Amino acid sequence: MKRLSLAHLTVLDVGPPDLISLAAQAGFRAVGIRLCSPVPGGLAYPLRAGSPELRDTLRLMEAHDVTVSDIEVIRLAADTCIDDYVPVFEAGAELGARRVCINIDDPERTRVIDRLGALCDLARPLNLALDIEFMIWRPVARLEDAVDIVKALDKDNAFVLIDALHLFRSGGTVEAVAALDPAWIGSVQLCDAPLASPARDGIVDEARGNRLLPGEGGLPLRELLDALPKDVPLAAEVPLAREPDPTKRAALVRQSTGRLLQSSAWPLI
Repeated sequence: MKRLSLAHLTVLDVGPPDLISLAAQAGFRAVGIRLCSPVPGGLAYPLRAGSPELRDTLRLMEAHDVTVSDIEVIRLAADTCIDDYVPVFEAGAELGARRVCINIDDPERTRVIDRLGALCDLARPLNLALDIEFMIWRPVARLEDAVDIVKALDKDNAFVLIDALHLFRSGGTVEAVAALDPAWIGSVQLCDAPLASPARDGIVDEARGNRLLPGEGGLPLRELLDALPKDVPLAAEVPLAREPDPTKRAALVRQSTGRLLQSSAWPLI
């Protein structure tokens, strides 16, 4: 049975090692950890392999039976130095992570594919898979963009990350997900939102800080789950502006996401 993961954006105000205890208290058995920010100067927790902070995180993981499902966010921009991410991959591997979230800020597709291939090669010896996330305000804006890159890469550790909010805000559909080769889907992030999109200048704020609990909005989440392979890793990513307490926020997210998954007969713990 798969473990539902607490995406770090849900409780980004809490870093490791405290993140592990918070997740366990809320009922999560896995977490994602933001080792790098997707925006220059953004909040992140840059653990390094062998550091005291990472050792403390591992100790709490064992004590609470919480695993690290993924690390984030590798930002691939025109000026990115690929080798700078080697310590990040090493920390992820020491934490036991198996997936890495990739955001792309480079509009030059040929260069993106070439450098993503180099990242895949760096990640493979550490048993890390790269999940390419699409979002409407970045050069890789839609599901089709991410799929095209995965096809062009032709690497066995390159996949697509489907975030429910980004899927529907970018004009994606459940039917498009159902038509995908399941082998291309690396991981999925769940949240809810009003079916109608905010004004374009409000889309980023909604995504980063004002989503809704599963079941509170109008997104077709049950239909999305029905279209997915049952073994895909799932995370709950719900930055909830109305709840300032991160422990309460995580508990609300776990409860609402658990109800959604139970109603859709997903075999999760």
